[in-house]
Amino acid sequence: MPMLALPAVAVGAANPAGAVAGNGTGGGAVLPRPGGRLAARRGGGALEVPARLRPALRMPRRRTLIVAAVLGVPLAFLAVRFRTEVSAQLANIPAPSWPWLVLGGFGSLLYYTTNGLALRAGSGLPLGVGVSTSVQIAAAAANRVVPAGLGAIAVNLRFLECRGLSRPAGLAAITSTKVANGLVHFAAIGVVAGLLGDSEVTSAVTRPLRGTMSSLGTGPACVVAVAVVVVLAVVLSRRWVRARLRAPLAAFRAHLSSLLHSPGRASALIASLAGTKVAQVIALDSSVRAFGGSVDLLSVAAVYLVGSAVAGAAPTAGNVGAIEPALAIGLTAAGAPAAAALAAVLVYRLIGYWLPVLPGLVVLGALRRRGDL
Repeated sequence: MPMLALPAVAVGAANPAGAVAGNGTGGGAVLPRPGGRLAARRGGGALEVPARLRPALRMPRRRTLIVAAVLGVPLAFLAVRFRTEVSAQLANIPAPSWPWLVLGGFGSLLYYTTNGLALRAGSGLPLGVGVSTSVQIAAAAANRVVPAGLGAIAVNLRFLECRGLSRPAGLAAITSTKVANGLVHFAAIGVVAGLLGDSEVTSAVTRPLRGTMSSLGTGPACVVAVAVVVVLAVVLSRRWVRARLRAPLAAFRAHLSSLLHSPGRASALIASLAGTKVAQVIALDSSVRAFGGSVDLLSVAAVYLVGSAVAGAAPTAGNVGAIEPALAIGLTAAGAPAAAALAAVLVYRLIGYWLPVLPGLVVLGALRRRGDL
């Protein structure tokens, strides 16, 4: 009988895939070595890392370290300089009332549910409440790292495409929902301002906005408006821009026409978007009352609506860093203690903004496995 030659394991640059080669004269078969490229050599060799994973293992760049130092040093100085005052203010914050925090969690859940109902009404698809709410939670998780709501737009668009809508139709549905949301928001500001009248709360909440506009004057505002119109006119005068926008605009007009000719869908869309505002006001008011605040509900609604509208101009993911001081200042102007107002805003953002991130990532993976994303 012929003798069988033992296979030799080729490791390293000569055989980067980690193959097993026979040394017979007929050219033995090539078999993959268990562990592949990530298998470590027994002889004390280093772990071989694929090239696509190497950038993630690099040290932070010098520019990132410089930015972190520039931002971290002043914050550390302020923390040391005002630690006594901050400690004294924090000592005055009462312990939160857990039933109010539970109600705040319900308000956050209601917010995602009404957002899902708005997506169903805007798209016209027969979506279930559970799956539409799950998509909004997943979109919120994606929105935490991408500014200007682009993460949520991408998730919603992908979901609508998987459910049968074309990309222009999906973009038209999302755009119409965004436009309707802005109209509902400003209509809610008008309604709350009319109910409050010329109260001290209305004056205190709107004073920063009115002060900014009066300091700028009408001249600069007109110059900015004219500049925006000129830039848009120049961009739209390009033939390739008009060609690129022709199909999406046609889809948007068709979608808007179908929405306007369906009173039931339009009413459901407006009611759902109004429900998102009510849910946020419930969550914020519950957080204020959890820390012993006595601000009335209309004042809390005015603070949320005006504060979120002003903070919406911030180019950060979820308006982080802009909406928190706006809400805290507004609640303080409405009569809440400064320390309690700040604690209420932070807890409100924790419950409605940060806590859904982990469930959102889980739901995102589940939706992808089901083929909905």
